[in-house]
Amino acid sequence: MTASNYAHTVAGRAHVTLGQTYALGSNQPLGLWNTFTTSVIRQTAPNHWVRC
Repeated sequence: MTASNYAHTVAGRAHVTLGQTYALGSNQPLGLWNTFTTSVIRQTAPNHWVRC
């Protein structure tokens, strides 16, 4: 799944802490939380996403 970090959080695939985005479940860092930073993540289990 390729999307902006903002879109990932709105869709529930990631969460934000102090302006940084982290993949849901794995807590892998994805970068800044905004519409300009794009990340590629994939789902490995229910509510568990990892960076590709």
